[in-house]
Amino acid sequence: KYSYPLFASHADYFHSERFALIGDAAVGMHPVTAHGFNLGLRGAYNLSKIIKLSLKSNQNYYSIETLSEYNRKHQLVTRPLYYGTNLIVDLYNSDRVTAKMLRRLALRFGNNFWPVKKLIMNQLTETN
Repeated sequence: KYSYPLFASHADYFHSERFALIGDAAVGMHPVTAHGFNLGLRGAYNLSKIIKLSLKSNQNYYSIETLSEYNRKHQLVTRPLYYGTNLIVDLYNSDRVTAKMLRRLALRFGNNFWPVKKLIMNQLTETN
């Protein structure tokens, strides 16, 4: 029997001087979540937008200021999804009675409370 170890990582910073992390180097999530690939694409897109803007305004695209803007924006996108996913994984990996009750409650709440459901759907589909 083989198993794939559940491992997740989230870099504290996605940039340094003349250096930026994207993809799994920035945020590593277990493949079963299906979020890693999308976050990688989103990181590449956000970094390319920031680089293009800096080039248009004759700024150094590799400056710490430019790359820190990428870091700020990408952290805002990745942190809620990363930590939220890990919280859900922990909840579903627990056999404690309280965890089972919380799972049922969370599913009911998420399915029946439209603002929460809409917030989650918007985050996953990148819509407003």
